[in-house]
Amino acid sequence: MSFKKSAVMTIYRYILLGLVMAASNAASSDTVSQRLSALLQPIETMSASFSQQLFDADGTLIESAEGVFKLAKPGKMLWHIIEPMEQKLVSDGTVLWIYDPDLEQVVIESFTDKIKTTPITLLTGDVTGLDERYTIALKETAKDTVLFTLTPSNSSSLFSHIAIEFMGSIPQSIAIMDTFDQRTVIEFGELSVNPILDDAIFSFVIPNQVDVINNVR
Repeated sequence: MSFKKSAVMTIYRYILLGLVMAASNAASSDTVSQRLSALLQPIETMSASFSQQLFDADGTLIESAEGVFKLAKPGKMLWHIIEPMEQKLVSDGTVLWIYDPDLEQVVIESFTDKIKTTPITLLTGDVTGLDERYTIALKETAKDTVLFTLTPSNSSSLFSHIAIEFMGSIPQSIAIMDTFDQRTVIEFGELSVNPILDDAIFSFVIPNQVDVINNVR
């Protein structure tokens, strides 16, 4: 499978955005859920660079990518892969645009259909009721660093668990294990929490002379 095809699949299924199993400590699940919610709730906007790596079930690196992203609640996103092949995903919370300059193509999807059931909603959506959607475990990995592991309650989920690492109150990385035991690790750099972001960032202007596949109509 080429990088482009598998990268699109990875982004569709997880993003971050598009978030390794860890043993639970002695705290109750309610306390762990509340602790994670307390870290996620204050995040209204986020801006960072990222490096993304996909590993197969044997731990072999399949592909890697680098880029930048910007997020804003509720549901707004710019996910820009720069290397090795450019691609942009932009959402205003209602519509998702997927721009592939190499193919000269824009795909338009419903945000609800493609994003709201993926881990990206942990950073861009409502984090109430986490314990109803996930079984959450907590592990202290280093001084001031904690790892939350979320296992979906829904057996039909596309991923088996999500791991989110925080240093203090700042998210450092997200790892997603899919149902085929492939692991996507996204590490953040130059991260800024709650910067002022222009809404225009989350609206995509379709370039001239590109093919448009509109799946919203």
